[in-house]
Amino acid sequence: MNIQYVKYSPTGNITVLVTTPVPRDRQAAVAARLLEPDCVGGEQVGYLEAPSDERAAARLQMMGGEFCGNATMALGALLCRREALADGELRSLRLEVSGASGTVPCTILREGEDWLGTVRMPLPTAIEQIDLVAGSDMFRAPLVRMPGIAHLIIPAGIGLGEAEVRRLLPEWNAVIGADALGALLWNAPSRFINPVVYVPSAGTLVREHGCGSGTAAIGSWLAAAAGETVEMPIHQPGGTILVRAAMLKGRLTVLTINGRVKLVDEGMVEV
Repeated sequence: MNIQYVKYSPTGNITVLVTTPVPRDRQAAVAARLLEPDCVGGEQVGYLEAPSDERAAARLQMMGGEFCGNATMALGALLCRREALADGELRSLRLEVSGASGTVPCTILREGEDWLGTVRMPLPTAIEQIDLVAGSDMFRAPLVRMPGIAHLIIPAGIGLGEAEVRRLLPEWNAVIGADALGALLWNAPSRFINPVVYVPSAGTLVREHGCGSGTAAIGSWLAAAAGETVEMPIHQPGGTILVRAAMLKGRLTVLTINGRVKLVDEGMVEV
């Protein structure tokens, strides 16, 4: 099967967008092959599909049916590139994205060869504390459940390293039951996350250089804990994503992320 793709880097989170129609029941297997280093390589795969909502410019179906803010920005950049958006021009889009109900608002600004994206993220369905087992120890961590994905926030003081988190994520998700589960190793003083994301249906467990939904989860958690609006940059291996979590009368009302998208590569590959 010949696959046409475009590869983007939203804050280092290398995203492969497949423009060739691929049946849903084959998407996970095709994605697993595309992500292999001897094929296209990357951290995640999304498929362009026709939207069912006439207001939506396109539909993005992620490889495991999860929601991804970074991939949403990448799709926005792809559509604006096709439109030949001029430098300095701004476009507002509505997109259908797996894991999210309705349409997702996305704004794209052309800045030279790059694209600055802002995505209005779905609000968390729950922010809770969960007890987890790590070897012979048990610890409590915040869990932010979002449409299509959940994120564990693991403070640096707990002492868990990336290798151990990678090993434990599938076990933890057997308890949590998320479509996709992220673990965010969180260093509060430097506002830095090191994200690892497990997608069971695709069989992938990836250390991501940038995580849009993880950034939104951190902002939501901090805003809920403080009881007030939070706006801050969240640093990660691939760069920085700005999050704004707006609180009104004790409720989270608006959640957005903002990041930079770069074109990496495009072409065709046989899978």
